[in-house]
Amino acid sequence: MSGKGIIRKRDINNNVNNLQLVTYSPHSSKRSNEVANWSIVPYENKVKETLKLYKDLYNELSNEQNREPKQEGRRMIRLDIEVANRLKKKGKLISPENRFGHIPGIKIGDRFHYRAELVVIGLHCQYVSGIDYVMLDGEKVATSIVNSGRYVNEAKTSDVLIYSGQGGKVKQGEISDQVLKHGNLALVNSCKSKSPVRVIRKTKNSYGLFMFVYEGLYIVNNFWKEKDFDRRQVVFKFEMHRMSDQEKVMGHHQSGGGSRKRSLKDCCLAYDVSQGKEKFAVRAMNGIDGERPGKFGYVTETVYPEWCKKIEHGGCGCIDGCSSSGRCVCVLKNGGSDIVYECGPFCKCPSSCLNRVSQVVFCCKKTCVGPSHSETRGSRYQLELFKTESNGWGVRSRSYISSGSFVCEYVGKLQQIKELNDQGVDQNGPCELFSFPIPKFKDRCRSDDNETWFVIDASKVGNVGRFIRHSKSPSLVVQQVLYDHDDVRMPHVMFFAAKNIPPLHELTCDRIEV
Repeated sequence: MSGKGIIRKRDINNNVNNLQLVTYSPHSSKRSNEVANWSIVPYENKVKETLKLYKDLYNELSNEQNREPKQEGRRMIRLDIEVANRLKKKGKLISPENRFGHIPGIKIGDRFHYRAELVVIGLHCQYVSGIDYVMLDGEKVATSIVNSGRYVNEAKTSDVLIYSGQGGKVKQGEISDQVLKHGNLALVNSCKSKSPVRVIRKTKNSYGLFMFVYEGLYIVNNFWKEKDFDRRQVVFKFEMHRMSDQEKVMGHHQSGGGSRKRSLKDCCLAYDVSQGKEKFAVRAMNGIDGERPGKFGYVTETVYPEWCKKIEHGGCGCIDGCSSSGRCVCVLKNGGSDIVYECGPFCKCPSSCLNRVSQVVFCCKKTCVGPSHSETRGSRYQLELFKTESNGWGVRSRSYISSGSFVCEYVGKLQQIKELNDQGVDQNGPCELFSFPIPKFKDRCRSDDNETWFVIDASKVGNVGRFIRHSKSPSLVVQQVLYDHDDVRMPHVMFFAAKNIPPLHELTCDRIEV
């Protein structure tokens, strides 16, 4: 079966030009000279779409894995590889065959969070091996390498890399030298043919998490064997020069093989701020000072005062999960209003109903089994608090959040606005003061304005949402939702992702106009 590869004609200065797409068989020496019209822009969109598919499926499988009870002796799967394999079976991988040179749609400096993402987009098609290659004219020729720091690699300059070969054993007293085969042989052949090799560097971001950065095309200029006294074996060394006229990688950090002063690492000052009330522990991370978050009562649902009498929610009679949205009375309430109506506890539909987007229900006891288990609401993402340098505490997720996903609810004690004013609380900024005003519109009011203007006060009780700060460029959008009552004066305040949010990026919302 033929694959597709990129072959480039080179001038005497080894500059890449005359981009041509040709077809070849990875196990044959036959190649065609057929040139394809490959437009770059659609491929950028394709790369983004494929990465979104990967991250969405990763989050889905991760949630399933977290919900399943742990079993002794059960073999844990590599979730990142499992996701890539599933996408491969569905035919969703980009460039499933290896290619030479740049991959259309991927720019120098692009960063990736998982090693398997490199496979999914065709940048490096090996899950573990650091050297990727294809058979070309009966010879192994390298297409890409990952500078992961597993071996001692050295950066002589910003454009010259000394890359260590692969193989050999240094395990349980067994020591064997690296040999000229597989990836090592492929790099030697690349040196002879002067074919470009993609370089991806594994590094750590400012939060201490690993990521993979595409650094561009390199040429193998020289190779040799030498004795590695630390590993006590003979290893191959490859001197690789970055090709000229390429964009520089911004924020270049030394890879695992070198040394560079590291930023202060966050320290965990509180393992679980929620005290076991959330599905995932809510950690408090601080790399600035030794301050801990202020004390407050952690709750997962809004606390209503005794005088509050909620209007009962009618509920739907659907038994098909509300798949027939044209018949569900809850779904039919939506449209033309600033409030979203979801199915709730008075509906006959199951908890898996499509119209319960913001109602993520978990068992609150990790060991509970049987029908007597208790449930709690919360976020499907592992959120954590972190100390900022100048603005107090913020909130971030340890996993990728797709655009449109429900993140968490803002909960606290429901109060009338005049009650908070009587207490001397200013309402200029919702999140910093641990209070969230519920927007009020005239068509909702059925009595005096002061009687119907409510605030969710999280100064004494609340959840992780109380730490979400506002921003002029928010990553979250606020949505008002009703599901357990029909009183439009006091809807639930939900946070949804306004865009794709990478791991460890602060979650922020816009100011609320009331």
